[in-house]
Amino acid sequence: MEALQSTLFQQSPAVLTGGAITALAILAAIYGFSAAQRRQAERERMRRIETSLDYWTRAVGHLYPLITPGHASPRTSEPSDSALPLMAERILACKAAPYADHELITRIDDYLENRSRQSMLLLYRTLEMQISRLTRERRSLLSRGEQPHWGMLFGLTLRPLVPVFVLLLEGLLLLSSLNDIHNAYAAGPPFPFFTVLRFLSCTGALLLLYGVLSAGFRESGRRASFVLMALVIAAISLLHLLGLSVAPYILIAQLLVFIAGFRFTREPKRKERPYAGEYE
Repeated sequence: MEALQSTLFQQSPAVLTGGAITALAILAAIYGFSAAQRRQAERERMRRIETSLDYWTRAVGHLYPLITPGHASPRTSEPSDSALPLMAERILACKAAPYADHELITRIDDYLENRSRQSMLLLYRTLEMQISRLTRERRSLLSRGEQPHWGMLFGLTLRPLVPVFVLLLEGLLLLSSLNDIHNAYAAGPPFPFFTVLRFLSCTGALLLLYGVLSAGFRESGRRASFVLMALVIAAISLLHLLGLSVAPYILIAQLLVFIAGFRFTREPKRKERPYAGEYE
């Protein structure tokens, strides 16, 4: 027996070393995969931005001479017969832009149908706003990749580790819940059921918060609404520290906040925007 214990003790450093190396290898693989996915997503986003800007700037180049002060009259706001086919092609091509939204498509259809100066001005203004927005997004992507601030660089370095932290937290939560369920059977019903509700509440809050924080939101005021709603749901889950008896009420409160999120995170209607071309 002493010989067996001595052998296990001698082998345990090797086992611990092998386990540590395996854990580090898994961590490195997850980190590399997450970082590669992030870089791929940013390259694809930059491609969509460049493609959209190419379509829209070509169209604006045809519209701009027609809305200058020298073309103020309705008669001179029409393109020449020779330039009309190319101009129509450029404007129609704007629909194929990856970031062409419903408002822009509506402006294009309205101009092609009415061919009035008013519809031309609205289309030009909408394109101008879209170009300005995408230019800011492109500048932000380039700055983050090529000239990041110190805090941003630190955050970008740690960001691929977020899935690892989420998996660890979820694993600890599962182990804790299994232990609590075992102990809750001694207390009798309904405490085992309340333990399951607490696990569902905390898991849902964790996954929702991870999904919102890791999502590649574009430049939009709606991002703050998504993050705020996720933080509220996560904060409500902290009330489970009060005990198992409040688990059903906490889960109901989280569901109500989640349902309310459909109202507060929706895309604003066109009539709620103060001027044409304003981004959401």
